[in-house]
Amino acid sequence: MNQFQILTYTAILAVAAFSQQSHGTPGANDTEQLVAAENAWAKSAVARDTTRMASFMADDYVELTLVNDPATNKLRWKNTSKAEWVEMVRSGEEKYESVELRNLKVYLHGDVATVTGEYLQKGTRGGEDISATGVYVDTWAKKKGTWQVINSVFP
Repeated sequence: MNQFQILTYTAILAVAAFSQQSHGTPGANDTEQLVAAENAWAKSAVARDTTRMASFMADDYVELTLVNDPATNKLRWKNTSKAEWVEMVRSGEEKYESVELRNLKVYLHGDVATVTGEYLQKGTRGGEDISATGVYVDTWAKKKGTWQVINSVFP
């Protein structure tokens, strides 16, 4: 091995070591933080604490919900932004009596995490019942040391 190769490998190892020190290795603490955040986020919607609810969400958050389009009788994705959802809860158009999360699983990918789970909710939107049970997927990103949800999918 020549001196250039040794210097190159040393530089690569130094960058890798620095990267691990500055960002940390995802682990049990991240998993615990994400499970706690999922539950606290759900409780904030039930409590209509929209300031707290919004604090868990990235500004560019989007919720994707699979809905049946009555005009075409076909399934389509409905997109809801952070601002839209927070306003529906703030105004009382959307109200949650309860939200229960179960069987949460966290999959860490560095500063991105996927959380899957089951939900049971009781509530109304515009006076109509939106009570439901199902599965969901949330994607979280760690920004400046804090986990924020960037996307939710309700198939």
